[in-house]
Amino acid sequence: MTTDTITAPEQQTAADQDGEASILGACLLATPAYDPVADAARIIEPGDWYRPAHETVWTAITRLHGQNQPTGLPMVVAELSSTGDLERIGGRLALSQMVQAACSAGEVEHYAALVHGYAKVRALQATLGRGLQMARQAAPDAVTDTVRAVQTELDFLAAGDRDTDRHFGRFGDSLDEHMRGLETVTEAAAVTGISDLDQVLKMLPGNIIVVAGRPAMGKSAVTLGIAIANAASGRPTLVHSIEMGQNEVNNRILAARSRVSLRRLLDAGPAIQDDDWTRMQHHLGDLRALPLWMDYSARVSPSRVRHRIQTLTRETGRAPLVVIDYVQLMQTDQRNSRQSPYERVSEISRDLKIVSEETGAVIICCAQLNRGSEHREGKRPQVSDLRDSGQIEQDASGIILLHREDAYDPYSARAGEIDLIIGKNRNGPTCTVTAAHQLHYGRIRDMAVLNDD
Repeated sequence: MTTDTITAPEQQTAADQDGEASILGACLLATPAYDPVADAARIIEPGDWYRPAHETVWTAITRLHGQNQPTGLPMVVAELSSTGDLERIGGRLALSQMVQAACSAGEVEHYAALVHGYAKVRALQATLGRGLQMARQAAPDAVTDTVRAVQTELDFLAAGDRDTDRHFGRFGDSLDEHMRGLETVTEAAAVTGISDLDQVLKMLPGNIIVVAGRPAMGKSAVTLGIAIANAASGRPTLVHSIEMGQNEVNNRILAARSRVSLRRLLDAGPAIQDDDWTRMQHHLGDLRALPLWMDYSARVSPSRVRHRIQTLTRETGRAPLVVIDYVQLMQTDQRNSRQSPYERVSEISRDLKIVSEETGAVIICCAQLNRGSEHREGKRPQVSDLRDSGQIEQDASGIILLHREDAYDPYSARAGEIDLIIGKNRNGPTCTVTAAHQLHYGRIRDMAVLNDD
């Protein structure tokens, strides 16, 4: 029986432990004239070290360096002793061996790049390992979601260094470019089709806008109207319709654009009159040409949104406006059954914010409100009424709360009006914009062009 098969896991480990020790040794020899800590810290990120002991020593070194303290051997020994970590890392002997293995000043960045690179290799191996485990456990109808979850992690690994470089730099280096940019009017990334709303709510790349209201208050009418108006302006638009199916959305769009009773379209057949057919035919050409994409999947997660955005950006050359109806129906990428609704919505909200910032897309999310406003005099909603998570309020650049007096009093003097209460607005003032609702057509109209059809 032969015994020459190589099975030692150490030979397959993606790490350069000698390189790690040489970097730490160089840092332990630092002097005011020779500071390798800053050079290494520009490349090495937390968690990059393979050996936990090396990570502990590096943490002590960077903590001292951040306090403008020397990082020589005596100071690091004292720091590790104060935290109770000296013996855990092997004592003074281990630190002395690092000093003996110290690399030269010119080699620090080289070894730091290796340490960081091997950390990415290990992260890739771990991601593929998790992917394999998820594949073994995946149900036949969940394969696509599993692929997207793994792809999201791979995308993050692929973009990690580029993303860090893009977001890090000296303030003054970009100031001249910013000043030149101020000479040109900043164009909104998306439009709502309601002129008063566009004036106060400037939607910029990376913004999350929340449209919230009680059931049947007009959330879908508002957001679908925004999607159509934005697409009609020539901007690519994506709608994730989780709550409504394809037929219902088609009927709403046809009714809104053609001024055909939504009720008659829902009944169909003889209920649709000859004049209705004529009106709809008149708008079909324009509707077919809209740069509008629909996703009717009932299972939408942030990773699915990301991939749809990336697909449309490649196809159109521009990040789309994204409408999600609505956020509390979304799924997390982790699909953790033990999460509470609060934890699930918080995770979704944060992930969508990251997706929006990384892709440059404006994301408009419908959201439900709790019953707080119904017990309040006047029944006007507040931002604090957002259901399931305060994280939504924190992540949003703008929050629009919907209120209709005639929803509670059909005989109100303001029947036919809807208040768009801007409860949060990072790009402008908080105020109330009034529009006209024509819910029998499934649409919200700008008061300024109410009769312009």
